[in-house]
Amino acid sequence: MLTFVAAIGAASPDCSVGDVRFACPKNFKQVPLEPTQQFGLYYWKKYNVGIFVAAPVAGYDESKFMTNVVRTSLAKMFPKDSQQFSWKGVPPYPSGRISKFEIDGTIAQAFNGSLGILIKYRRLKFNGRDIIVGYVSDFGRGAEAKVAFERGLGGDSMPGCYAAVDTIYSITGEKMPENNPCDLIVSVQ
Repeated sequence: MLTFVAAIGAASPDCSVGDVRFACPKNFKQVPLEPTQQFGLYYWKKYNVGIFVAAPVAGYDESKFMTNVVRTSLAKMFPKDSQQFSWKGVPPYPSGRISKFEIDGTIAQAFNGSLGILIKYRRLKFNGRDIIVGYVSDFGRGAEAKVAFERGLGGDSMPGCYAAVDTIYSITGEKMPENNPCDLIVSVQ
């Protein structure tokens, strides 16, 4: 069993997916999933954001695996909304990696005619296995969501980003840098 704790206020890791243990994301509630799912989903209703932690088996197909994670998360988080989304990738932004164990990640936007969605996840290689941590977030509704999707500029969910960083560091044992990787730091000269 992999067990690590970072200094994020959690006394011990009390959430798990398979044999990966981590600090439960603060303010998020665990969403019940079918026992066959290889990921955990935690939802913060106030911000319509869900964080997922996945521990796929060796040799998995990342595209198929993540399609399942995203579709399942959307159906659980937004059960009354249409699940027929148009998708587009978003160019990565300069923040780069947040963990020395991060090997890649994805940012995507979706729109179903009324609801905009932002997906962001990071894939880690830790102790010889892949671990995926990311979030699904409401990214506006109506005309605002349509314009955001059409422009394809992406964005971020601060609660999603903070929870993902805390979760990653609780898995890897890395310490939070002086400036949280989610913080926007502006220097005026």
